[in-house]
Amino acid sequence: MHTPAISVVVPAFNHEAYVVEALESVLAQSLGDLELIVIDDASRDGTWDAIHSVRDPRIRALRHAGNQGAHQTLNEGLTLARGRYLAILNSDDRYHPERLARLVHALGDAPRLAFSDIGFMDGKGLPAPQHERAHDYAEACRRAGQLPPAGWLLSSNLAISTSNFLFPRSLFERVGSFANLRYTHDWDWALRASVQLPPMWLRETLLEYRVHPANTLAEDDVWRHVHENAYIQTLALGGSLEGLDARQACTALLHNASLHPAATLAFLVAARRLPQPEALQAFTRPDGGQWLLPGMARDCGLDPRIFLSARTLSNQQQALEAQAALIEERWDTIQRMSETIAQRDASIAAQARLIEERADTIAHMGQEIAHRDEAIAAQARLLEERYAAMTAMEQAIESRDSLIGERDKEITHLRHTPWNRLRGLVARIVDGR
Repeated sequence: MHTPAISVVVPAFNHEAYVVEALESVLAQSLGDLELIVIDDASRDGTWDAIHSVRDPRIRALRHAGNQGAHQTLNEGLTLARGRYLAILNSDDRYHPERLARLVHALGDAPRLAFSDIGFMDGKGLPAPQHERAHDYAEACRRAGQLPPAGWLLSSNLAISTSNFLFPRSLFERVGSFANLRYTHDWDWALRASVQLPPMWLRETLLEYRVHPANTLAEDDVWRHVHENAYIQTLALGGSLEGLDARQACTALLHNASLHPAATLAFLVAARRLPQPEALQAFTRPDGGQWLLPGMARDCGLDPRIFLSARTLSNQQQALEAQAALIEERWDTIQRMSETIAQRDASIAAQARLIEERADTIAHMGQEIAHRDEAIAAQARLLEERYAAMTAMEQAIESRDSLIGERDKEITHLRHTPWNRLRGLVARIVDGR
């Protein structure tokens, strides 16, 4: 039987809308000497029918009667694989046509894990560079660029997904199977694979990672994330990553947005006290519905949030400091406003006193006006009396003038009587003597 150069394992679960595109991206690889192993992990939609719609002799398709989980499906597929190199593609992601050829060529015979840069696409397969995950990935790449290769995977799950894994069969045989972890089985395996040789990171975008609401990492299961991250970081710290000194290891961990210091410390202590190393993994699952770490916090009377990531705690501290600065700034503003209000109150009080003084002046002026009005009224009455007296005097004068006129007329009349004329003539004659 022909042994292919590479085997690609595609675990599929409820990805009817995406699985055909994923399979076709594998079959379209420029490195065509491959086998494609597809395992439907008991999907409840039309994923199995979609898989059978793709016809190619390089495909081997299997279906589980019951769901076994991503880690078990991967282990089964990798065990069935016959290729010299092994690769994985989740059924909602997509390969670049040159991905396998470029990675195999760059890896050569080195027994190490290889991965590339990734791009992000949305549910419709369109580029999604502004997605939150894309921003987080860009920041993780920036931080990893400041570290030696041995610290890359300690600083974050830089590969992001098992879809980004390519490695020789010999590495899988040495490292072993994927662990029973829901969110971090890929990161755990990548760290174990990097103990002796750091991974090879090809800085080319050769994988498109699809972000959509059904992504496993989109699940809001905070405590499972915390416990699984603490578990794999404990394993990484307990082992040895070649080429990474103590300071670099601590720096890499502090770069890690998923570092939970208190949780990792608790797991490190527990690991020293457990009889079997495998027993530590049991802490990554709830016991009777109860999680280990928040239960410990409650027993100690502590807030369970102490087990949150260092990045979260740092962000919270920065937020508190920003709020404190804002409160102080607002307090200063209030103080300045209080001073302004006090000045305004003093000005208003002065204005009130001025208004009161003006009101007193107006009242005084009103009294003076009232007194003047009374004097004017008295003068008016006096004038009216004087006018009445003058009118009476005028009437008396008119009566007297009328009387004088009548007397003058009477005198004139008397002067012209014959008797008076005779008396006048006699008087003139006498005077003429």
